[in-house]
Amino acid sequence: MGQQRVLSSKFNMSVGFLPAVIAILLSGFASQDISVYAGAAMGIAASLHSYFRKGAYIPQIILYATTTMLTLLAVIGIFTADYCSDLLFPLMIEGCCLLVPFLIFLNRKRFLRRYQCKSSECCKQFYAQGAEAAIVSSRVILLFGFLHFLGLFAAYLLNSPAHSATGFFLLHITPPAVFIAGMLFNQFGILYFNRMMQHTIFLPIVNIRGDVTGKIQAADVVNRRRDFIVPVVRIAVASHGMLFLRPRPQCSNYDANKTDLLMEDYLIYGETLEQCVQRILKKNVPESWKKHLCFNLKYHYENHQTNRLVYLFLLDVEDDSALCDSNFRGAKLWTLSQIEQNLGMNYFSECFEYEYEHLKGIIYTREKYKES
Repeated sequence: MGQQRVLSSKFNMSVGFLPAVIAILLSGFASQDISVYAGAAMGIAASLHSYFRKGAYIPQIILYATTTMLTLLAVIGIFTADYCSDLLFPLMIEGCCLLVPFLIFLNRKRFLRRYQCKSSECCKQFYAQGAEAAIVSSRVILLFGFLHFLGLFAAYLLNSPAHSATGFFLLHITPPAVFIAGMLFNQFGILYFNRMMQHTIFLPIVNIRGDVTGKIQAADVVNRRRDFIVPVVRIAVASHGMLFLRPRPQCSNYDANKTDLLMEDYLIYGETLEQCVQRILKKNVPESWKKHLCFNLKYHYENHQTNRLVYLFLLDVEDDSALCDSNFRGAKLWTLSQIEQNLGMNYFSECFEYEYEHLKGIIYTREKYKES
């Protein structure tokens, strides 16, 4: 639960340069006009497919820009013959298609804000992610384009002839290679990011009613613990009218070393409340005890250390020997009178002191019921 693939290959915006690659490769076998027409036709078909296909719409910004450039070149070719020499045609396609990524990179903040505003509209929830992916693809492709430019500049300084092997490589091989390298680099980046995310735990962000409004990496909760409400499951264990309590771990970010309930954990993004409870119990107590568990209380608790929506459960057990022999370091049974003697003495966690009166009432009622 909570371990998921975050990025789809649809966010590899560099694939939008594929029509330009087709046009450049075809120019080695066909005329410039046919090459540009083929690239533009492919771009138009891919753009229409992207726009009208079923599922969530992700704007293929680079694809649309590349298609527009090739379409403009195709229109120019209708009215002007031989507007570019065969030798420089691949370089011209590369330069035209890199123009839009260059403009996106220069205006990336304004570009991102524009698409973020659209993300709140119906069926446009992926616009901001699409814009971010386009900015990333623009950075990558401009880096490879800059390296190509440096190679051309070095060849010019060395007076390398255009018809030499170096010139052929820089003018015919490198332009499509720039786009292909950008596609592969972005795809490997997505695959690596997804592999990293498989081991990343996300927590849901909720409101005080428990409705999920977003998610956040568990590691970020420590630094932003007061910015969002995150759900926490706490399980109190009672036996014969007493409560099992133990010190919180020294490394805990909340009330470290203070005495608290036996079990507590975050609800993981994608988990149901029942699944979270079962996960906690499976890790800590015997299977047979689960039937004695009951839900008691939901409350919002916020202070300078934490901001949490707590789901409180009570596990009432008859045989406490397993708990006494368990790995709960420092855990022991506390009578209610012992607990009350230490309340308000900065000995217990704040959440436990908030919950105590409720737990006391439940335990007292249960013990009276057993006596009768």
